[in-house]
Amino acid sequence: MFDANGLLQRRTWRYVAALFLMAAAPAQGPAAGHEAPPATRSILDGPEPARSGTPAWFGLRPPGPETDPVTGVFETIRTDLPARPALFVSGPMSPLFKGAALHADMAAIVGFSHESRAAGDYLWGRVTGRPAYEKTANWVAAQLRAATYADTRLEPFHITDVNLPVAGEVRLIGSTEMGPESRDIVLQSAMVQGVGPVNGTVTAPMVYAGMGMDADLAGRDLHGKIAVILAFPAPSLYAPIPARRTEAAIRAGAVGVVEILVQAGNLKSFDRDRHGCGRGLCFTVGGEDGFFLLNLLGEAARAGRTVNARLSARSETLNTQVSNVVATLPGKTARTVIIDAHIDGWFGGADDNASGVAIMLALARHFAQAPQLDRTLVFVASAGHHSPGASGLAAFRARHDAGHVAQADLILNIEHPAQTATMRSYVDQQDDNFGRRVIAASGDLPKQIAINNGAPYLIDLWRQGIECFGLDAQRIIDRPLPGELKAFAQRPEIPQTQMIASGAVYHTTGDDLYAVPPEGLERAAQFYAHFIAEVANAPTELLRGGTWTPARQCPPTP
Repeated sequence: MFDANGLLQRRTWRYVAALFLMAAAPAQGPAAGHEAPPATRSILDGPEPARSGTPAWFGLRPPGPETDPVTGVFETIRTDLPARPALFVSGPMSPLFKGAALHADMAAIVGFSHESRAAGDYLWGRVTGRPAYEKTANWVAAQLRAATYADTRLEPFHITDVNLPVAGEVRLIGSTEMGPESRDIVLQSAMVQGVGPVNGTVTAPMVYAGMGMDADLAGRDLHGKIAVILAFPAPSLYAPIPARRTEAAIRAGAVGVVEILVQAGNLKSFDRDRHGCGRGLCFTVGGEDGFFLLNLLGEAARAGRTVNARLSARSETLNTQVSNVVATLPGKTARTVIIDAHIDGWFGGADDNASGVAIMLALARHFAQAPQLDRTLVFVASAGHHSPGASGLAAFRARHDAGHVAQADLILNIEHPAQTATMRSYVDQQDDNFGRRVIAASGDLPKQIAINNGAPYLIDLWRQGIECFGLDAQRIIDRPLPGELKAFAQRPEIPQTQMIASGAVYHTTGDDLYAVPPEGLERAAQFYAHFIAEVANAPTELLRGGTWTPARQCPPTP
């Protein structure tokens, strides 16, 4: 296959050739001198697992290291086709919303996460209550002060009983039963889960328990064993298929659980107790480690052998003081629009939520230079989103219940606004992971859009976001508000809205700079600037659900 210039297209040739190349096989038939027909493998066949060429571990090639978060799990720089450009109707086009400027701020925020990684933190990132978070909060405050927000302040509050893992390991025990020279293998993507504290060590045989569903567990003896189960992030850890099955395995008698996540690369992930293990010895492992482990269990079963493993974990409990960052831009009235973006994040946390914070800072700079709005804007850079017992937005609500919150006509949450969309390659097979390779697509990850009161005016603004600003989103408006706005679930009388998504690298070490295209940041920032300008000047009855006739033309781009 050649393109118009006669150049062989990269990567594709080897898969097309695989359709036709025949692999010679030794004679297996009963009649001597007769050769078996050559074996044929096509791109429609699943690949054989990679082999090491040695007898260790049944000849399987051991998994590699954890995926480098900077390099990432899919290519977004050296690609044949670009990301979808950010195109808008004519307007002022503020340079504050250029993708490159937004990406630079996001990189500064992710840089604090990488300082935590360089310090050797097991759970690294902008973790609430740890130094990288404090540095991020101080940096955000400095940016707001530089944008002429003289009232910018750090608002402290106390967090209690926040349990975090500080060490963990899944070690496959080497022995001659696994083949000569089979030495211990430590799965590099293994990460402790659970609400914690999770502490302890156990050595036990491993048993594959399917997806941990009742049908998988029925009649299977897990007592005193480490259950290995399979989960499919669909599309992310936020909604795995199936969900919370580690809990079922522990109830069935397992002394530990290793949950294989069918995902790209060899990523670490952390989602606290979304997996349902509580304080048990439960781990997730990434795609490459999991693919090796699953094949190893199969090889061992065929040979009548048992794979043994050692699980170990250690946690700490935080009881300390942390701070939100709050700044206000006075309007013509004391009525408020509250704009929140959480600044903490697991691992690099580029889309979650350095992207949202970078956009919020650009919006603060923009409106500081713009004509005065009717409503006062309250910018909140909040702590503790990822840490139950440390919700910064809940602390803000409690502190300002009689002030900014009582005056609120709308709350806007900016969270996960710009991750690139991904897909499975049609041709690029892999022999060290499940399925075909995950690759970047040209657009942004489709988002959930939610409005708690279903106001037609707000729905129309989001429609403009899709038609005029190029947002990628679901076509249904939800009323439930997952994510940060759970802190205001008890205040349904306040109109609340957000655009949020969780994709292939959500809550993993893959959520880094490469995964957030500048074009996506620019689309989101331009739209939010339009959205805020509109709602800050709109009649209150429209925000609360009054009758509205949709606009017919696209607005100028801020």
